[in-house]
Amino acid sequence: MVGEFRVFKKNMVLMMIWGFVLCMAASVQADDGLKIPELVNVDNGTFEMGMNVKLDSSTSATYRTVDAYSGATPFKEWPAHEVTMSAYAIGKYEVTNEEYAEFVDDGGYDTRAYWLIDDAYAENAENGWNWKEREGRTAPLYIVYDGSGTKDTWDLSSYPYWDNMTYSNQDRSPVVGVSWYEAYAYCKWLSDVTGETYRLPTEAEWEYAARGPESLIFPWGNDYLSAEEMCGDPGSGAMANCAIKPETDSRSRGMYSDFTRDTQPVGSYPEGVSPVGCYDMAGNVMEWTGDWFHLLYYPYRVATGQITDPPGPSYPWFPFIIPVPPFWIDPCRTVRSGSFAQDSIGEDNYSIYGPTYPVRGAHRQFVKRYGGTFYLGFRVVKELD
Repeated sequence: MVGEFRVFKKNMVLMMIWGFVLCMAASVQADDGLKIPELVNVDNGTFEMGMNVKLDSSTSATYRTVDAYSGATPFKEWPAHEVTMSAYAIGKYEVTNEEYAEFVDDGGYDTRAYWLIDDAYAENAENGWNWKEREGRTAPLYIVYDGSGTKDTWDLSSYPYWDNMTYSNQDRSPVVGVSWYEAYAYCKWLSDVTGETYRLPTEAEWEYAARGPESLIFPWGNDYLSAEEMCGDPGSGAMANCAIKPETDSRSRGMYSDFTRDTQPVGSYPEGVSPVGCYDMAGNVMEWTGDWFHLLYYPYRVATGQITDPPGPSYPWFPFIIPVPPFWIDPCRTVRSGSFAQDSIGEDNYSIYGPTYPVRGAHRQFVKRYGGTFYLGFRVVKELD
């Protein structure tokens, strides 16, 4: 009897161990199957952030020469200044639909902790959660730009959830229709499930990854190309997914947009890869950064000596509110890059010098925090130990 009990006890122990091993194997399998953004490491170094205004107005042909014309917007990009960067890792691609779906499936929209904003972002901690609850948001959403006011959102009853979307509806398309708060919450969730520290990039981190230590004007180099050379379909030799303003368009101010275009799966333009190995840092979608937007922030930064791992404004200070129609009278976060819908050589309301080449690595734009659109996405940064 005693022997039988010992055998029973031994078998029970073995069964418990085997059960534990199976559980661990299932957990490892789940972890291995998690779709998370691929990263590239960016070494520490220095580069020239921002750009100075240069202009030789004698002929429009000079717009294509580096020495005669920079396209820089004085209120947003001046002065060019050297900054020193610590090493970090950044998304090789923009976050995709299938990667963002992991956050949705894991209850990201129901977990309040992911939406609470850390003190470093100089915003009321509850703003993101309160906005999401007020809007009843459960997935990415945008208004279709056809005048109808139609709202597209993921269909969570049928996978792939994004299959019904008008824009960016492929697995490896960049996720769009996410507000700054949603992008922020995704990063906090990703930190939680991986045990690493993920966040949105600062402007300096984004620009360094786009321009590299040589401070290239465009991710692919310093040549001011024509719209036809820059923009086109994947496989055509084009550098980026961006729009071409038709010659018949007579508007002299403001950027031309072509909303009949769409995103392309991330990594579709190897000709336009940045010096550190990042794709789509010009065109495809505009990208959120973690920083508040401020028109004349760079002169303040230089004057105060904030040139090592420079942060954005420490709080949303004037003129972070942009009182110029049609822009929003609302605190804005900075966004970078152009989008598939934007003219690659288009003009800017804050430049008096003509074309601004918004696909340049130094070009800065801004969007209100809850203003997710069909041409705006994001990529992540991972902090290194």
